[in-house]
Order: sequence, then structure tokens, then C-alpha cells
Amino acid sequence: MAAAEQVGGGEATFPKPSDVKNELSGQVAGPAIQAGAIHGGVNITMTGIPSVADTPDEALAEDLRKSSQIWRARFSSVDLVNLPRMAMLAQSNAVAAAARKAGLDGTRPFRGQGMAPGEFVRIVRPLFETWDAEAVALCERTADKVHRGLLVSFESAMRCSNPPEVPLREPTGVLTKDPYLVFTVGTRKVVITFDPRWLTTSTATTTLHDAAQEPLVFSGIGTIASVSEGGQIRISALVFGQPETMLQAQFEYVKKSVIPTPSGLTAADFRNELSTLEPSEPSRGQSRERGAVSRKSIALLFDEDKALPGQIDRDVLTQVSRVVPEYRRDLGVAIASLLFDDRGVAVVDLAAHFLAREPALWKSLTVPGLTALIKSCNLAVATVSGVSDEQAADLHAAMRETVDSYLGCVEVDRSLPLHERLLPARDDYHVVGVELRLVYSAARRALDEANGEDLEAPLDEWRRRGLFRIVKWEKDLEQSAVEEKEAEMIIEAWLKSQAE
Repeated sequence: MAAAEQVGGGEATFPKPSDVKNELSGQVAGPAIQAGAIHGGVNITMTGIPSVADTPDEALAEDLRKSSQIWRARFSSVDLVNLPRMAMLAQSNAVAAAARKAGLDGTRPFRGQGMAPGEFVRIVRPLFETWDAEAVALCERTADKVHRGLLVSFESAMRCSNPPEVPLREPTGVLTKDPYLVFTVGTRKVVITFDPRWLTTSTATTTLHDAAQEPLVFSGIGTIASVSEGGQIRISALVFGQPETMLQAQFEYVKKSVIPTPSGLTAADFRNELSTLEPSEPSRGQSRERGAVSRKSIALLFDEDKALPGQIDRDVLTQVSRVVPEYRRDLGVAIASLLFDDRGVAVVDLAAHFLAREPALWKSLTVPGLTALIKSCNLAVATVSGVSDEQAADLHAAMRETVDSYLGCVEVDRSLPLHERLLPARDDYHVVGVELRLVYSAARRALDEANGEDLEAPLDEWRRRGLFRIVKWEKDLEQSAVEEKEAEMIIEAWLKSQAE
């Protein structure tokens, strides 16, 4: 702007907006800024209208937002973790902590750090099973919409071009010289570039040489580096590895289990539900006779640390009211913490015995998946009784789409020891038609009254939500009878002791 300025009482002259150049980019982005007469002050005005091409496509942005999902992966091997670039993700703290715990120097590549990289892979591998990184899944539906800088997840059979040689070197930036993975999505070619210095172990290097001979499946996340005019998508990898297969998961279970395998486990119970290449829908169990409508109870599992007090109750009842028609509602709902106690057995045994039955239970959870959840987070459970097969499936789908803390479901069978011991025995809510009934027992009511609780407050809270036309209390007659009998026995024993 100095070239256009006049010193003295005159006015400054400025180039036209079309002549304004951003010397840092070589092109004008958006409207130009023009200064008017300068007499001890500066008068700033905006000139020029943003071009239509520069206007964000809100429909496209919304479509990509809907396509984004939580990325998690169950790896058999973690082949690359670019530690410096992982800092761009909010979830990277756990990965950095794993590096410190393994004794890694995070400022230096893995090679030359002894056994620390192998220890790091051992620690970090299960972390990716419960990660919360949100990314757009790269598939045929999204390939035409992705743009530079977008975080995407990928999984496919790929080949490796220019497999890395030892010693591992910094990328040159020339694609014909650097190693990269390549695969296709529809008609588009996808190239995944990576810094070979951040390959975790020598085994990862060997795997990439194998992938140069025949395609191998890799899964991971990265950022879109470019989208060429010809449609080629280039991704800069943050993490990738090979997904665990059913056979590998079964072998891991056999190695870690310390008690006999329960009957009813199948290969499907060890599928990689985090993989896009394996089925992730709940198993249906045995088929019913045509026209028969069975009613079942299901247990919905949640990450308790992600839910506020009372939030699980609200989420479950909200989705129940949407999924189950009013004229078919006669449901019991209970909410509780789910406390697995190993008592000397392996966690994989707890997961297997919670999910296994002959005939198979209807479920979305798997043995390796539930094992990872038990190890990594505090669990809560909501049991919903009286739903049909179709309603159970619809409720699972609705919870998965709308509730961040939801983890999966399993059919309830009270004859299974772990179900009987761990799942709540009494309902907290009874949903009948248009009514929501808050269930109470004699002992609970006596305690609330003794503490001066406002008995209308819980009812008013649900009435304000407007999910149900009628909200009222319902006494649990069976539980109240048990509690009253126990109270009578205590009083009789006390009177007897006083008489003596």
C-alpha cells in the first residue's frame, strides 16, 4: 500500500480491487480491503463480492458431516503411527502417553530406539479399539465430495509401490521415489503417502514389501492432501495397520482364556465389528416360525463416563417412545452400573460367558469387543423388556445413530449366571401405552418420605419433556411385599430381644 500513498494533505490513491494481490499466496482470496481518505485517521471499506465458487456449499458440508463417524480399529498389527502429526488430533493424548510409558523419545523416529517401539505397539494397539476420533469414511458415496484437509478413514486391500528400504529415510516429496499405498474407490484412484521413518517395527517394513507382491488389507486414518482434476485422491497417513481377522481373534481368546469355553460361541462372536469388510449387524439367532411374535429383553451397554446423571434414562426412554408404537407398549426399563468382577478369571472369559448361549443370543457385541470395553471404561446398562425382534433391532439402530455413549446390545437370558448376577433385577420404569410409570417400592418410598423428598418432582421433570401423555407412580407390589416381610421380621426380632 506504500506505493499508492501520498504524503501531505492530499488523498491517497489505491489500485482497483481487482488489482489487489496477496503476495503470500499469489492470488486474491475473497473481497479486497480499501482505505479511503487519510487525514490523521483511516477509513476502511470492503469492496468486491465473493465469487459463487468461494461460497461454502452448505449441502455438501452437511452431507460430509452426516458421513463422519467415530473411527475405531481392532488391529492385528499397528504398522505406522506418525507421532508428530498425531498432535493435530484431540485424541492424541492417549497415544502420547503410551509412547512415554514405553520409553520412546517422541521427537525421534522409532528405528534405533531398541525395544521401546515394540512395547509402544503393545500398549497402543488396544487404545484404537475405544478411540473417539471422528472422521469421514472414504467410500464410493463420499469419494466425490472429500476435499483437502479433511480427516478420513480408509480400509481396503492395497498394494505398496516403492516399498521402503532400510535404513528408512525421510520422504523426498517425489511420488515416483517415495513409498505409498494405492487402491481404488469406485473409479477413483487413492494414494496413501506416509513417512517411513514412523513405521513402528521392522515387521511393518516386511509387510509393505509383501504388499508390493500382492494386495493386503490395511485400515487407518489420514488427512486429504490433494484431490487432482483427474479425480485422484492423495491421503497423508497418520495411522495404519492390518485389521484383526476372526481367526486371529479366536486364537487370542484361546491363549488368554483360563476356564472352559462356554457352549454356543461361534466364529461370528469373534468377527471384527470395527472393520468395514466384516458384517457388523447383530446376529439374529435362530429363526422363528412365520407369523409368531416373540417378546424379549435386551441389555443396552453404555460408556458411563460419557453420560451425565440421568442422561441414559432420558436417551433410552426417548428412543423407546419413537421405536415402539403406543398400542404395543408394555415395557419394563431399568438402568444400572455394569460391574464386571474377574474374581480370578480372565476378562476374555467374562466377555465370552456374558455373550454365549446355545441357541445363540441376539447381539451386536463380540467377545474381543466386549473384552476391550471391560478393560477400558466404566460400563452402564439399560435393560428393556417386552420388545419384539424387529423393535429390538430398530432400538439398537436408533441408539447407535443418536447416542454417543452407546456401545452395543445383547439379548437377556436370566438363566445365564452372569446375566442373573450383573443385570438389574427390578424395573425403574414401566411404559404402558401413552403412560410412563416410575416404579417404586415400599422401602424406597419410606426412605424418600423420611428424607423429605418432593415426590412430585420426578413426575414433573418427565412431564416437562413431553414424551408421554401421562406420568405417574407405580408401586412394585412384589418387591414391596418382600421388603414389608423383611421389615416385619426385623421388628419381631427386635421386640423379642427387648422382651428378653
